[in-house]
Amino acid sequence: MSERQILRLSVGELVAFSCRTGDLIADTPSGPTALEGIRAHQKLQKKRPPGSEAEYRLEVEYPFLGETIVLSGRVDIVHPQSDLHRPAQLDEIKTTYCHPEQLADSVRELHWAQLKIYGFCYLLQRQEGTGAAPDRADCLRLQMQWYNLKQKKSHPELREFAWPELEDFAHKALRSYLEWHRAWQQQRNSVRTSAHALEFPFPNFRPGQRELAISAYRCLRDGGELVAEAPTGIGKTVSTLFPAIKALGENHLDQLVYLTAKNSGRQVVRETATRLHEQGLKLSLLEIQAKDKTCACRLGLCSPDADGICPRTRGFFDRLPEARQQLLGQPLLTPEKVAAVADALQLCPFELSLQMLPWVDLVVCDFNYVFDPLVRLNSLQSDQQRRALLVDEAHNLGDRARGMYSAQLSRRGSRQAAKDCRGYPALKRAINALVRALDQWVDERPRDERFHPGPADAAAEAWLTPMDTKTTSDANHGPDAVITAAHKIMAVVSQMWEQSQSPPEEIGEWLNGLYRFLTIVGLLNDQHRCLTRRENRDAPWQEQQLKLMCISAADFLQQCFRQFHGVILFSATLRPAPYIQRQLGVAAEAPYLSLPSPFASNQLGVFLCPYLDTRYRARESAADALVELIARVYHSRPGNYLVFFPSYRFLQQVAERFAAQHPAIDLIQQTAGASEQERAAFLDRFSDNRRSLGFAIMGGIFGEGIDYVGEQLVGCILAGVGLPQVSEEQELLRQAAATGGDKVFSNGFDIAYRYPGLTRVLQAAGRVIRTETDRGVVILADARFADPFYRPLFPQHWQLQHCANGEVLSTALGNFWDTQK
Repeated sequence: MSERQILRLSVGELVAFSCRTGDLIADTPSGPTALEGIRAHQKLQKKRPPGSEAEYRLEVEYPFLGETIVLSGRVDIVHPQSDLHRPAQLDEIKTTYCHPEQLADSVRELHWAQLKIYGFCYLLQRQEGTGAAPDRADCLRLQMQWYNLKQKKSHPELREFAWPELEDFAHKALRSYLEWHRAWQQQRNSVRTSAHALEFPFPNFRPGQRELAISAYRCLRDGGELVAEAPTGIGKTVSTLFPAIKALGENHLDQLVYLTAKNSGRQVVRETATRLHEQGLKLSLLEIQAKDKTCACRLGLCSPDADGICPRTRGFFDRLPEARQQLLGQPLLTPEKVAAVADALQLCPFELSLQMLPWVDLVVCDFNYVFDPLVRLNSLQSDQQRRALLVDEAHNLGDRARGMYSAQLSRRGSRQAAKDCRGYPALKRAINALVRALDQWVDERPRDERFHPGPADAAAEAWLTPMDTKTTSDANHGPDAVITAAHKIMAVVSQMWEQSQSPPEEIGEWLNGLYRFLTIVGLLNDQHRCLTRRENRDAPWQEQQLKLMCISAADFLQQCFRQFHGVILFSATLRPAPYIQRQLGVAAEAPYLSLPSPFASNQLGVFLCPYLDTRYRARESAADALVELIARVYHSRPGNYLVFFPSYRFLQQVAERFAAQHPAIDLIQQTAGASEQERAAFLDRFSDNRRSLGFAIMGGIFGEGIDYVGEQLVGCILAGVGLPQVSEEQELLRQAAATGGDKVFSNGFDIAYRYPGLTRVLQAAGRVIRTETDRGVVILADARFADPFYRPLFPQHWQLQHCANGEVLSTALGNFWDTQK
């Protein structure tokens, strides 16, 4: 029988799909860690009697319902049959923080299901070579060993099973899986057939589009990584998604994962998939939305019961099969589509979407579901399938990943969490112990470790502490007491969860932050720094923060890339290439593709105005000059314009003066912490028939990822070079780059400030021209843009015009707009 006709299945996969019933138990991060589980297993395995085997390998080939199934797994301990009166015994070890009787019934049953399938495989494997099935009289002893980490005590439970009972149990599980697998395989075959026949959805390729599609296909066919800088308007989504689907149709891939940094990116993927569906593609797309926007309880659609449990999690796995059946093969599993099925069957919509992950062809989600060590999806990490990873807006990935691998504890947040634990004395004591440990850590910081990133702040102090990345047991090299206190809190919380008790809802977010802190402690490497900050030292409300900061996530990103068959990272702004490759952790030999703009150079006018100085110390005097420049640009051709500022303070300063001097111009401002409704209202002002002037923040929501087509935007003004604000974090990046021994990038200021600022500038400028018929202007309003550093980094299609003063600018703008007439 050929390899393709054999269904290879691990015992864990079979049990998770076919044997899980009852309630959806909260998958909290507070249970025993993998390291604790490994240590407990090793401890019990060392105590096994002579003749027993640890990590016993099982693999059996079993014909069933016309299929050949290869089941595999590994048993913790096997005690071979020692005499005719004592059958062989299999032991399975599970770690817990409580007595096994306090575990939920569904959890205990799932553990036993795994052990029973192991028993089925063991008796089959024992008959290998004989050609005969196990005898009905064959028996096997199965023992669950629940090891209580808190008590450091094992609680064994021993049962004896005959072959017919194990066979019946395994057959029921296999039948359930095979019925589903056949339906899924039929859907997959239709996807491959339709993908193989699919044609490019547009009559012609734009300039550069074919080159990107060919490079993407080769990368996904052969494996490896590709970095592609594709200018705005080239059609990056379809140019990467189409070749990925073709690779899927030709059986080079099993699943596609498309990552976006913003909601607008997911919308483009949906629209592209819909266009391909109209051409006959049968592909199934699943969009994963953030839990706080999907959870029925958080949306007010249901309420926890008297025990604090969401009713949609009660009996979740009993109703799941019907929901899976309804969703299988649906072309667009949007959050709304999944929610409709979830509502009908009273299931948690977010958890239902996660359950569909292995059974769809294209997963669209945020960066964190692949890269964040806390929330990444295990279904996307397994090596059972050949997956392609498409990372859109990849210029955001470096900063985002640094945040994912950093963690912070604050005194204020911890004290508030303790206050919120009324009625939970053990938890409250544990949190207060953490506050005391944090106080002690800060009080012991030596003065010679104080860190001064910029102008002295009399109300704040900062310390930089070297971290021993191999161990944190030495108090001189890490906040050992703080880490120990944090572990004790999580032990208390774990015990509560295992006893079906929930910690106060008010501290849920704080607990997630605490778990992130402990997770990062376990991942520390030489790219981490320990930053301690204290504000208002002599005040009773003094604030203290302890931050484990990642200054480069490149190694972590590379580890994630290795789990995929092919990886494509693309954006309109990925320059310079060596800097980007270093930030994103791609292999040194990975190809870098830089494509030209698909639009004519005369569609965009780029005007450099070096007579303005928007640096921080000059902003008071620059405000009036900027008001005058904005008015000139607007009046040169009234329409929709965006002005991008480096800070809200500068934005407000210029806005007040502009409104006073030009009240007739429709002015709208971006506000800090704006809701989705407020953001939508801002964008609504930029319609084809409006003449709106928008003030926004460089690098913010309105500066990238949004298509302003045609008359929706005719120009943007960039007030400054977009440098991030000076902070301890940015200074750590600068120092690390300056002292890292990198011959290519020895200038830390470029790494920490100028390159990130340039990305913001280019992203904002890229909003202006989106189609072949668009025309508009970009104004670079700062003398620093004339610096030799920037010129080689500007896009090749930019034809810069220097404007020495406002009069020259007005003339140049007039000439540009006149050529359109």
